[in-house]
Amino acid sequence: MLSGLEILLLAVISWIILMVVFAPNIRKSQHVSFYGPALMVKALKNRGWLDKLAKLFPKEITSKIVVAATMAFLFIGIIFLLFEAYLSLQIKATSTPSVSSFLILPGINPFIPVFYGTFALVFSVVIHEIMHGVIARKNGIKVNSVGALFLVIPIGAFVEPDQEEISKADPVIRRRVFAAGPATNLILAIVFFVLLVGVMMPAATPVHEGVYVLSQPPQNYLGSFGIGEGSELISYGNYTGSSLTQLGYGPSPPPGTLLQASFATGSQITNVIIPSGVYVYSTYPGFPAEKAGLEPGQIFYSINGTVIDRYYQIDTVLNATRPGTTIPVVMISFSYSGKSPVEVFKYYNVTTVSKSSFYSQYAPTQNIPAYSDQSFMGFVPAYLGITGITMNDLRSTIFGASALTFTTRGVIGTIALPFIGLSPVPTSVSSLFNVPVPSVFWFLTDLVFWLFWMNFLLGLTNALPIFIFDGGQFTRDSLLIASRRKRLSFLSKEENVNRIMYFLGLLMLFLIIWQIIVPEII
Repeated sequence: MLSGLEILLLAVISWIILMVVFAPNIRKSQHVSFYGPALMVKALKNRGWLDKLAKLFPKEITSKIVVAATMAFLFIGIIFLLFEAYLSLQIKATSTPSVSSFLILPGINPFIPVFYGTFALVFSVVIHEIMHGVIARKNGIKVNSVGALFLVIPIGAFVEPDQEEISKADPVIRRRVFAAGPATNLILAIVFFVLLVGVMMPAATPVHEGVYVLSQPPQNYLGSFGIGEGSELISYGNYTGSSLTQLGYGPSPPPGTLLQASFATGSQITNVIIPSGVYVYSTYPGFPAEKAGLEPGQIFYSINGTVIDRYYQIDTVLNATRPGTTIPVVMISFSYSGKSPVEVFKYYNVTTVSKSSFYSQYAPTQNIPAYSDQSFMGFVPAYLGITGITMNDLRSTIFGASALTFTTRGVIGTIALPFIGLSPVPTSVSSLFNVPVPSVFWFLTDLVFWLFWMNFLLGLTNALPIFIFDGGQFTRDSLLIASRRKRLSFLSKEENVNRIMYFLGLLMLFLIIWQIIVPEII
């Protein structure tokens, strides 16, 4: 059976063959022309609606808004690229995203759903192009044609201002026309974001005030009970609600204590006995924990004589131990023949290495001199063997409100929702919330999110100072306008502007390519 990508490729190949066959007829038409492999279907008359639409926008206020918004998007885009280039230094080649993940194309990018992605892309492109035409007409520039782009299916729209008029226009006017598209996408992104946070999120309340399970190791026995990623821990012993988040941080049961846990998986509640304690979630290959034989699923009883019932105790012991020291580590393992675990103690001698040796391999930019004197074993800890967040944090994440923290994690986390499997919102997650008319509510939530996501990224990309994007001409015209100031008169020379534009364009392309290549070679 053909995959979605294979079907798409066959459709595109068939489309190109048809275009070659009918090329002579297409070239004779005034209403149809080629745009690469796509077709531009033009309307040459009856554009009165564009002028009527232009009258709805006050000229001066609209012009200032679109220029300011595009300027903001331009700087945000550059900051994003610089930050992503920095992040690429922290990514190992084994976790590098595929090249298709960098393309904002439904069906090609595996993380973009075909329906929501296609609808949002077409909508965003159509409004983007219409606003180019509106601002062009608002400033007296003739629009030769408007129409739609087809590549098997409608993929967008275009507005074709008169090239002679726009090339002769004052840079102030021309900059407004090119700014209209990215600015409109930014404004729409803000509108849809406000709908998500201000309208959709208040209507969703958690069924339980528990902890959402983000992940668990493959070896975790909870999977045999149908409990896994997407489940919700709603109680553990006497711990419920917000007190669950204190497990491993505040007062916690002694390691190995058997307590009943209740998990919600959709509408189903499962009760199971889980030993308390800080578990080994995973180990790093080649580091002491793996070499000594520690395994995911084991529970720390003690390290160098200190009983471990909270996370901080691990760092306290290791930071006080010189690298290269052999220390005793006592682990608890459980066998699960039924629902009652059987406890087994296991004893290890672990020779530590410096924390610096880990950071030099996995995160060199975060390495500091103090790590040379701190011990490291090479494991990832997780209380109860799971990682999770509160349901309120999950709600903020799903609806984008985490971006309002204005932290890097909050903003990037909102943009990355498709890549972590939370948009479209899966049924296993949506069923953990009370909402009005669930099927309609979650459909609208997903649709509004993708309209926000696509407008934001489309506008951000188009605002970059690369010659093939609106931001390229916008930046060039901004430099020409700046040349009218005496101190910047050197910008009046075309060769100086060209040098700056070449530099900016190459820098943007370098930063984009950097993100793809660097993780493969560090």
